[in-house]
Amino acid sequence: MSTLGEENQMASVSATSTPTIGVGTDGKVTAGNLVANLDTTAIVNALMTAASIPKVQLESRIKTEQTRVGMYQSLNTGLQTLQSTTDGYTAANAMNLLSVKSTDSSITATTTTSATATELSMQVDAVAKKQVSVTASTAAFTGTTFTLVDSTGKQTEVTASSTKPADVAKAINAAGAGVTASAVASGTDASGNTHYRLQLTSTKTGADAAFQAYEGSASDVTAGTATNLLTAPDAATVSAASDAKVTLWPGTAAAQSVTSATNQFTDLTPGVTVTISSVTTAPSTLTLSRDDASISKMVDNVVSAVAQIQQFITKQQAGTTDTADDGSTTYTAGNFTGDSMVRTLSKQLQSAVTAPIDGKSLSQYGISITADGTVAFDSAKFKTALAADPEATTKAMQTVYQRVSDAVESASDPYKGYITESVKSQQTRIETDQTADTAWTTRLAAQKELLTNRYTALATTLSQMQAQQDYLTQQIDSMNKPN
Repeated sequence: MSTLGEENQMASVSATSTPTIGVGTDGKVTAGNLVANLDTTAIVNALMTAASIPKVQLESRIKTEQTRVGMYQSLNTGLQTLQSTTDGYTAANAMNLLSVKSTDSSITATTTTSATATELSMQVDAVAKKQVSVTASTAAFTGTTFTLVDSTGKQTEVTASSTKPADVAKAINAAGAGVTASAVASGTDASGNTHYRLQLTSTKTGADAAFQAYEGSASDVTAGTATNLLTAPDAATVSAASDAKVTLWPGTAAAQSVTSATNQFTDLTPGVTVTISSVTTAPSTLTLSRDDASISKMVDNVVSAVAQIQQFITKQQAGTTDTADDGSTTYTAGNFTGDSMVRTLSKQLQSAVTAPIDGKSLSQYGISITADGTVAFDSAKFKTALAADPEATTKAMQTVYQRVSDAVESASDPYKGYITESVKSQQTRIETDQTADTAWTTRLAAQKELLTNRYTALATTLSQMQAQQDYLTQQIDSMNKPN
């Protein structure tokens, strides 16, 4: 029985492989084409080309499906990015953004949305410092046990691997007692031995970071028999641990001092962190005011993201027309052509950012629809509205953010969003087609092996017939020779 497509393909190769027998005018009999023109490889390849058509069509469909699902995934990614943006913007006081100005560059501040616009007059009296102390110069300590005592009286005993200053520093650093150490060369003695000082530094700033260092055990410190390395002759404290200090409303009856263990003050006023870097000699003013530019940028971020998604959808909805050399045209549908689900999404997003709020058009806040159907934002118009009525303007924008968030969630929720479900469905269909494609590969390989064996056997048979042909030709020729 012929295999799939075998009959049709044989028609195209039989003209050159049909055996022939003829008698010439001289009476000579000839036979030919028994084997010479039989190309078994061409025959098998032709039959396999016909048999592979369903597989080729399937692979073409898989490629189209993969391209299509890739576009839906890109759409979903854009939606999820928009979702993460609007989630932050819908929080309470999310649009309460403040800018900070200082009359002294050594005083800066950052704010959170819980801060309020205000002015603070202050003067920096001191900056926070770490304790930095150095021990007396020595080539080696007398023992290997040392004790660090912090400002609360907590003792941390340290055991070095040797009396060498470098090993003592290593042991202190490994102790995690809030003190770092380094051995610093300080000259040589008469014998040429290098001497070192231990430089001990608190890991934090502030008065509470103060410490003492002793040579001896914790019990020796308690008993008063340990050697205080920082009060010994030739030792010194280079910098004492101290708090930062600022005075609010300096020069007035309300002047008030505030301290901090670091150079940051987080409790001067709610939602504001003030950072200082140097002492000031005169009062400075820190001004916190509404940041119209940043608030406007929030709105622009959302409207622009929605516009980009709309433009992406429009591009994927549009088909393409190609014109061949002969003038004929071929139309190819876009990935989203005719997709009502995507069209609905575009309309929902547009409505979310343009539908009236409390009967008022959002055009008064600078949000409009362009001629091509996408949304646009006019920051100048928005800032005018914000200056005229900050509360109503920010409230309206947060309503917009929430509506956008709701529209995006219904489409792109990881578990029940309709775009997400569509992507999953398409991926399942692709997996099914890929499984079918793998089955076709196996089936066609078996069919090719069968055809190759069949036509190899045929070629062998014809070869034998060719040998018989040659013999018969010789015999007939000899019979027709004149006596």
